[in-house]
Amino acid sequence: MINSISMQGVASFQDPTPVVLDTNKKIVLFYGHNGTGKSTVARYLQDKKHNKYSNCSYELPNAQDYQILVYNTDFVDKNFSEGSFQGIFTLGEANVTAEQAVSTAEAEIKKLEKQRNQAKQTLKLHEEEKTTQEKAIRDKCFESKRKHEKKDLDHCLSGFKASAVTFYEKIIKTDLIETPEYTFERLATDSKELNSKSATQKNSIPNLVLDLASSESATILNEVIVGSSDSYLATVVNKLQNSTWVNKGRFYIDDAEGKCPFCQQAIDDELITNINNLFDVSYKDKKGELETLQSGYKKEIETLNGTLSGTDYTTLNDTKLDLAKEKLSGMLQANLTKLNQKISDPSIKITLESTTDLVQPINDIIDAYNVDREKFNTRLSNKENSLADIKQKFWSLVRIECDAAIKDHKTTIESIDTDIATAGTEEKTLTTAIQSQKYIITNKHKIITNIETSTTNINNNMKSIGLEGIEIKQHPLNSNHYYLSRDISSSDNDVYKSLSEGEKTLITYLYFLELCQGSVNSNDTTQDNNKIIVVDDPISSLSHNYIYEIGALTHKKLIKDDKYAQVILLTHSLYYLHEMIRYLPKKRFDYKLFRFIKNTNSDIAPMKPSDIQNDYQSYWQVIKDAQNGSTNNIVLPNIMRNILEYYFSFVHKEECLKGVLNALEESDTDFSPFFRFINRESHHDSVNITDLGEIDSGRFINKFKEVFIKTGFEEHYNKMMA
Repeated sequence: MINSISMQGVASFQDPTPVVLDTNKKIVLFYGHNGTGKSTVARYLQDKKHNKYSNCSYELPNAQDYQILVYNTDFVDKNFSEGSFQGIFTLGEANVTAEQAVSTAEAEIKKLEKQRNQAKQTLKLHEEEKTTQEKAIRDKCFESKRKHEKKDLDHCLSGFKASAVTFYEKIIKTDLIETPEYTFERLATDSKELNSKSATQKNSIPNLVLDLASSESATILNEVIVGSSDSYLATVVNKLQNSTWVNKGRFYIDDAEGKCPFCQQAIDDELITNINNLFDVSYKDKKGELETLQSGYKKEIETLNGTLSGTDYTTLNDTKLDLAKEKLSGMLQANLTKLNQKISDPSIKITLESTTDLVQPINDIIDAYNVDREKFNTRLSNKENSLADIKQKFWSLVRIECDAAIKDHKTTIESIDTDIATAGTEEKTLTTAIQSQKYIITNKHKIITNIETSTTNINNNMKSIGLEGIEIKQHPLNSNHYYLSRDISSSDNDVYKSLSEGEKTLITYLYFLELCQGSVNSNDTTQDNNKIIVVDDPISSLSHNYIYEIGALTHKKLIKDDKYAQVILLTHSLYYLHEMIRYLPKKRFDYKLFRFIKNTNSDIAPMKPSDIQNDYQSYWQVIKDAQNGSTNNIVLPNIMRNILEYYFSFVHKEECLKGVLNALEESDTDFSPFFRFINRESHHDSVNITDLGEIDSGRFINKFKEVFIKTGFEEHYNKMMA
């Protein structure tokens, strides 16, 4: 069925916002006065491909399977303008076997179509699942953006921030690298340095120069330095290994006042001479050599510490470098301590640790930094290409980061694609099976189709509604056409010209009802449950005597058996609308009801059965709508005239009305335009619309009220306008 209709840009549907209707029910009823847009909707469904309906649309799933049949004035003109019309092929009763084959094929088609719809639904669900999964992987990968957005690597996201789709496509197009030699952190550091406003070329860091190898391996460190053997004290001092103690004590002899500084006994000059002889020039030279070595070593340490405390080294903030410096410094301090001990006691042997191997690791670290600085200087001198390289590496890392999710997604999609292919194959198989059944129906129809049944049905229906003296017959020169006949002597053209508009409407509508059950093409295989029937005012130009019959036939042929996909009825008559709603099943509300409204443009609004009034009440509602500015004033002439005719005919006061109208026109010059406004014989007279210029609703409604006042029916006017 047609689930929705959208009207825009045609006839009175000119509002920038389209009029959209939810028509997803088996039966759809439209009510509205003439000129409000009903016929435009029917004509659109009749001729959807016309370029004037380019802004209109409707939703009809599997539209190729459906046939839309529309009854309106265009149908009448097309099918009945020459007094004859195409025959309708229907099933006869001659070949019971063929009919049974057709029925079986139709039942099989119905079953197959149900299965195909299920396959389509399954296919749709799989496709929706695929769409969901594809959105999920895009959104998941898009989360990577948030880690780097508005940070040092933000420039790498340029062009890919706004859309998860483009972000994901970029990832997929990026080659997967197994073991990159870079990280997000390293790339962020490089980006920050390059993008810094203060970025300048970096100077190389000088290597450490520490030449202490000769000092640390000096042979004097392993020598035992003692006093001279020329003194008779040498033997005992060496034996006691206390020459250092003696050497220190001899500096106190001069202040000892003739006493030994060691034992505090009286001391003579000979003993003093022998003590001093222990420490001759050779001893002093050795000790001086030690002191020079210690002083140079200490100076090298101080120079090294000064170098390492410079900004070239302190700004590196490198843990490995700090540990290497600490290890070197500790070793130097340990060696210096040993040297101090040797100077204090030249008789001891010491061994200094070599610091040569501790300087090289520091210089290796510095060399690595210098290599990075050189690379940075190169990148900075070619900044644009350097940032592009960082961007490429960035996307390589994002690709690696998302790889597991992408692989899982690929596995899921492969499974879904298999399901889609299976459902698609099933749908195609069922479609082929349906076509095979339709082929059976076509072949059987060729055997048993005829138009005799249709002529009989139409003639019987014409008699049933009281249209006597006219019948249709097969055309003698064209067996696939009908013609009208009143009696033997009448020609078809004479009969056609003698028909009233109402008779033409009745005959063509009966023909249309028969057409809905058959086809003008014997090869047509469209089933009734794939037909959408649209009927636009079949009671136009008919007297009230026929409205009941037309309503009954519409119910019997189109609604009762619920065999058509959808039935859409449009009418201007509330009485006919009442009849159609009355025929609807009391416990089934599978229908929708709409009302056409027109001010400057047409609009369509849902309505409830309880909103329906009779024709007379509806006319008064239009007057009130015009007073409120919610309808087009151009409809007022016909509405006012109909109210006056209806009411004063009902109260048998036609002459009174005529007299009052004439008297008011003669006595009140302001009344003359109103008199001309409503006093037209037919609402089809276009002059009635155009000769008054802009219609002032307030002015004419006041004059309309004055008629009721002058005739003594002001109370009725007030009641209806309340």
